Amino acid sequence: MPTPNTTDSIDGRVDQEAAALLEALAHAAIGIVVLDTDLKLVACNPSFATLNELDPRDLVPGWPYERLIRRNAERGLYGGGDVDARTRDRLDFTRNAPPFQLERLRENGSVQLISGSRLPSGNIVVTFDERGPAALERLGDSMLSYASLRRALEHSRQGIEIWDSADRLLYINPAMQEIARETGVPMRIGMTFEELIRARAERATEPLEGDEAETFIRERVAQHQRGGEDHLIPWSDNRWYLVRDGRLPDGGTITSVSDISELKRAERALRESDTRLRDFVRASSDRFWELDAKLRFTLLMDLRADTSYPASSRFLGRTRWETVGADPESSPYWAQHKATLERREPFRDFRYAIAGATGEYRHWRVSGVPVFDETGAFTGYRGTSVDETDYREELQQAQKALQRALRDAETANRAKSMFLATVSHELRTPLNAIIGFSDLLVSEVFGPLGDPHYVAYARDVQASGHSLLSLIEDMLDLTRAEIGQIMLRESRVDIATEVAASVGMVRSRQTGAMAPISIEVPVDLPPIWADGRLIRQILFNLISNAAKFTMADGRVAIEAEIDDGGLQIRVCDTGIGIRSQDIDTVLRPFEQVDSALSRKYEGIGLGLPLSKSFVELHGGSLEIQSELGIGTKAIVRLPKGRIGADGSPPAPTA
Repeated sequence: MPTPNTTDSIDGRVDQEAAALLEALAHAAIGIVVLDTDLKLVACNPSFATLNELDPRDLVPGWPYERLIRRNAERGLYGGGDVDARTRDRLDFTRNAPPFQLERLRENGSVQLISGSRLPSGNIVVTFDERGPAALERLGDSMLSYASLRRALEHSRQGIEIWDSADRLLYINPAMQEIARETGVPMRIGMTFEELIRARAERATEPLEGDEAETFIRERVAQHQRGGEDHLIPWSDNRWYLVRDGRLPDGGTITSVSDISELKRAERALRESDTRLRDFVRASSDRFWELDAKLRFTLLMDLRADTSYPASSRFLGRTRWETVGADPESSPYWAQHKATLERREPFRDFRYAIAGATGEYRHWRVSGVPVFDETGAFTGYRGTSVDETDYREELQQAQKALQRALRDAETANRAKSMFLATVSHELRTPLNAIIGFSDLLVSEVFGPLGDPHYVAYARDVQASGHSLLSLIEDMLDLTRAEIGQIMLRESRVDIATEVAASVGMVRSRQTGAMAPISIEVPVDLPPIWADGRLIRQILFNLISNAAKFTMADGRVAIEAEIDDGGLQIRVCDTGIGIRSQDIDTVLRPFEQVDSALSRKYEGIGLGLPLSKSFVELHGGSLEIQSELGIGTKAIVRLPKGRIGADGSPPAPTA
């Protein structure tokens, strides 16, 4: 049982606490009123009067709460309609509804939060908390910020995860849900971060197992909890994700996951492109260089080490012509190069020589392009250089070898020609005797030979002799043409007459059936100034060839006309023709296109080469157009200066 002193002490402490509580209620910003069961005032604090615009002097115990309710009804704070009915409804609500909480918009724009509850004694306590426009604006801004943030997260292309302080998943946005589907690692609200990492380790491109997996999980969880670090995750199908963790004020973590696969592929493509470019440059160049806007070297990088190259210090800060000691004012070559650079034009294959470290000259081939900044201002040149020294030496050696081979070939050709000329001359002398004696025998000048066979044999000898003599003459003409020993004996030549004579010679020498030969040469064709013997030989060779390689049911035609380029003579046939790739072959001496033709048709392949040489001696050309199985057209073109000879011959041609 407490002693009187103890009781007094307790009562004193209770009085102190009650006094403190009453003082706190008196100064509270929240209005507080206590009503009895009849809704009469028991007690209230000053804020109740202030917030409800009441006179504190009226607020004495027993004051009816109905007065406040009626005044508010008259002001329309409870809606329209009968004031008595509204007042009665509100009083019934206050008496029967506790606990309750209401919001009421006041005329000054503020909002009153009204809360009511019933005390154990049966009395009712009602509180009034008013929030002004500024407070409401702050609350609205906060709600708006939350809505905006939520909308931004929902539409973000980055995956977003929010974890609480216990590392449990609170939120994932749609982008993160899509990433989870793509990676095959499902995510659910409430799962722990460790569960997620463990699932990812099991489904990775190269799944982790055992201690390796546990180490990875432990390190990743620790990294996540530290925050502020980036983590790169390679996934299957060439996909990459960049993960960033950030700590939140409440101890939670926000994690962003970005699909950077396109960026990684672009980086790889850029690396490959850069590697290819470097490989191309290394394969095609020996040096990189850069010039500034004043055309001075700012960079020079050799791609291969060569002790004979000049030191880079020799170039930096100087122009190209300064490095070699050239003066564009006195050198047209360097002046042209300088002008190209000053016009800001790209250039290719500029060549120059510069003494190397050993004193020997190195030869360089340089190409470059002008460089401009984003404003279009000229900033200099970039380019490459190729060391051509070894190539030039090899080229010079090859040229010397070629010149030696050419001289040797010319010497051998002259020796061959002299040999053929000598042999032909030596053969012609006894051959003339054979032909002469065969002529006597065929003519039986000294009497009959007796047996007719002797006459036939003599004719064979005579024909063979003439054929061999013709061949020897052709060889001599060809040899003289090759060594330049034919001098044209020019005179007025009538083409129509020469064509007719050549056709007659071909017909007289042709044995057996032959294709008809038509002459389509205008009778008024003007004469030309030429070597008649060679023109006749040209025509005979071409017509003879056409007749020889054309069947009896075919056709040979000789045409001639004057055109803008001069005189054109065409020998056309419908013979066996020549393949296009063999045309050059038949124009070379002693060559035929295949052995079957050599066996079937007589000749050793001198007609066309000899005709070509004779035409060219006259300043003209010989063209062969042919199609296998269709026929051939030989076209002789003589220059305009040889047409219409009037007794004033052109300069002699050797």
